[in-house]
Amino acid sequence: MNPGLQAARHLLASALLLGLVSAALAKPPNIILILTDDQGWNNTEVPMIPSRADTRSDYYLTPNFKRLADSGMTFSQAYAPHPVCSPSRHSIQFGMTPAKLKKTSNRAVNYPEPFPVRSIPQVLKSIDPAYRAAHFGKWHMHRHPAELGYDASDGRTGNHTARQLTTDQTKHFPHDDPKRSVSLTDNAVQFIRHQAHAGAPFYLQVSHYAIHLSAEAKPATLAKHKARTPGKVHSAYWYAAMIDDLDYAVGRILDVLDELKLADNTYVFLTSDNGGTARQYPHFNKPLRAGKGTYYEGGLRVPFIAAGPGIKAGTYSAVPVVGYDFLATFADLAGSPEKLPDGIEGGTIKPVLLGNGEGVVRRPRAGLHFYRPLDSVLIRDGHKFRRTHRTGEIELYDLSRDLSETANLATAAPRLAKRMQGALEEWIKEIDATTPSPLDRRVRRRP
Repeated sequence: MNPGLQAARHLLASALLLGLVSAALAKPPNIILILTDDQGWNNTEVPMIPSRADTRSDYYLTPNFKRLADSGMTFSQAYAPHPVCSPSRHSIQFGMTPAKLKKTSNRAVNYPEPFPVRSIPQVLKSIDPAYRAAHFGKWHMHRHPAELGYDASDGRTGNHTARQLTTDQTKHFPHDDPKRSVSLTDNAVQFIRHQAHAGAPFYLQVSHYAIHLSAEAKPATLAKHKARTPGKVHSAYWYAAMIDDLDYAVGRILDVLDELKLADNTYVFLTSDNGGTARQYPHFNKPLRAGKGTYYEGGLRVPFIAAGPGIKAGTYSAVPVVGYDFLATFADLAGSPEKLPDGIEGGTIKPVLLGNGEGVVRRPRAGLHFYRPLDSVLIRDGHKFRRTHRTGEIELYDLSRDLSETANLATAAPRLAKRMQGALEEWIKEIDATTPSPLDRRVRRRP
């Protein structure tokens, strides 16, 4: 064969291959967010900090959480936007802090947005109208999912939808569909199959009812964990059973992506709406302090795992991230970070995801901000500042050295405490956080 002709053919073949790769990369990615309920930072078998064995459970089995982590990236310092569920869910959906949305308590969920805001599906559809979106599981927001751009959903669901037989977590209840983990995953799997058949990119949010409130699990799972030797930190077999059933549901999502060969163009994120409850189990979140409902690490720090194209398998990141970063991140992954709504407070973590865990998340204000009428918090540059509004008490912790928040440095480092307090107060003033929603006022006026 003529050497020139042979070279030309090789060049053509390379060009065609490059074109195919470029076309594949140009296809909008699928994005899945799996949101668990009240799952503590150390409630998986994945160590949240690789060098610390006490940042994983010594009893709970989560092979599919580990499977996701092994194929992607685990974030050691990830936070929920709020220590209770409804404010976190609003914040995730709109990319703003609960304080800016005037959603700082569960009771304020019936107050309409005081200004126009766009949700994750609406932003993705503005980037590419081909996107289809679905939400299955716990919604806990007052506006119907369809109003926020979801094409399929379970509707306006809440805790009541998944039985929640008791608030006593020391009791357990066997079910074939515990916390509806089976049926809501059935819906999610069906949605994925439909979009794969249609060739449409999709956003899917699977919001589990587990692990909130009553312990519900399949009879066989309860029996399995009752026969196991409990751990020193985690020991409730019914809790282990519920997490096991949750983990199995996560595995079904990963399985269908593999089956349909969608994994190479799908990002999967897994996190919790807030930290684990510590009322019945004082050491439940150890080594973190306190739990759900508090602004200490046990109430805010949550598991956060991401996998997908370009994310190096088995990696870790110590870059701080928060739930209100999702909207900006998903828009960036979809290809148009510039089409973000005005006023969002989150930043894209795409540079960190594709940078082997290194990089910077750029937000309008440096650090992570939290506010509610009781107290406020700023986390920045490895330190955490907390102020109790009623008493004026301030706390300052070096999270890099004091994960358990045992040594208050406010007196020892007054200049740093003053700077962080000033930055926190500037943000509170800027977003008018102290002005409550009308519903909050109405509640306060009741006798």
